[in-house]
Amino acid sequence: MRTATLARWIGTLLIAAFLSWPAAPQEASHYTRFRDAKWYALQLQSLREELAKIDTDVRTLAEARKSGKGITDAVALAQEPEGVTTEGQMEVLRKRRAVLLRQIDALEEQSRHNAIVPGELRREYGPEEPETSSVRKLNREEKDVQTALAQEKEHLDHARKEAEVLRRDQKLKVQQEYSNPEPRSRRNNQSELVGIGTHLVEKEGEVKEAEQKVADLEDRLEDLKRNSPASATETDAVTGEPANDSDHDERNEAYWRKQFAAIDYKITTAQTELDILQRELNVGSVQYYPNPSTAMKESVTWREINEHRKAIEEQKKEIAELKKQRDALEDALRHAGGPAGWAR
Repeated sequence: MRTATLARWIGTLLIAAFLSWPAAPQEASHYTRFRDAKWYALQLQSLREELAKIDTDVRTLAEARKSGKGITDAVALAQEPEGVTTEGQMEVLRKRRAVLLRQIDALEEQSRHNAIVPGELRREYGPEEPETSSVRKLNREEKDVQTALAQEKEHLDHARKEAEVLRRDQKLKVQQEYSNPEPRSRRNNQSELVGIGTHLVEKEGEVKEAEQKVADLEDRLEDLKRNSPASATETDAVTGEPANDSDHDERNEAYWRKQFAAIDYKITTAQTELDILQRELNVGSVQYYPNPSTAMKESVTWREINEHRKAIEEQKKEIAELKKQRDALEDALRHAGGPAGWAR
């Protein structure tokens, strides 16, 4: 009897000690967009707005076809004939609509997987107001992440443009291959097509990797903003930061090489784009037919041809302007007393 009483007493002490023991500190919850209802709502809001616009455009085109308004038997040679590409435009819109619906379904499924309340996805958010320096200053770690994010976004933009140019180049090469009257045994473009395809796969992989890095950095920056003290002091925000670009050493080789590498990249990219545009124009001019039914089948119209001509002229102007900027940069390098080799 005494043993049972002693056991109950010890048990009571153990329970009391357990309840009074301080809880283990929980790890701070880090921000991720995949658990953020607002992020899902904003993505869905943008997709649904584009979907609504497509539905409106499709209804407008369908009404135009039904009423016959704007359709004519005559074909103007200086402009795109009205009504020629109506079916083609509706087909493009339908394909884009199907893509948007798949993206909406994928986001909703992902939100359910991450336990987001469905009602939160239907909320509408207005444009976010930019963060002002009077409210809160970024600390050093936030500034570092922000700088890395800007650099990665620039890298992503370059990779996307290069991938798009490769896709267009591949399409032109394929068209050239199929229209080649020579027998396959005498052609030598297959290896070139294989090389472009391999490069395109690598570039698309680079785009996906850069997109993931951008997303991770954006989440990291948001996490730092949410978990940092509400009022960072000006000392915290400034201490340890490098000097502004205006204070750079004008005789620094790395600075000048970076400037010339950036402008040379823009010139090379613009020249590649111009080459693609000219080749696309040549193909489009050959494929265009004045007969409306044939033009609809070929999906090439005067509008596309004229848009390519306009784009070519704009691209030539852009290249000329970029070359002027490079000349001005060379002049600045000479005035700074830097060696000419830094421009190469």
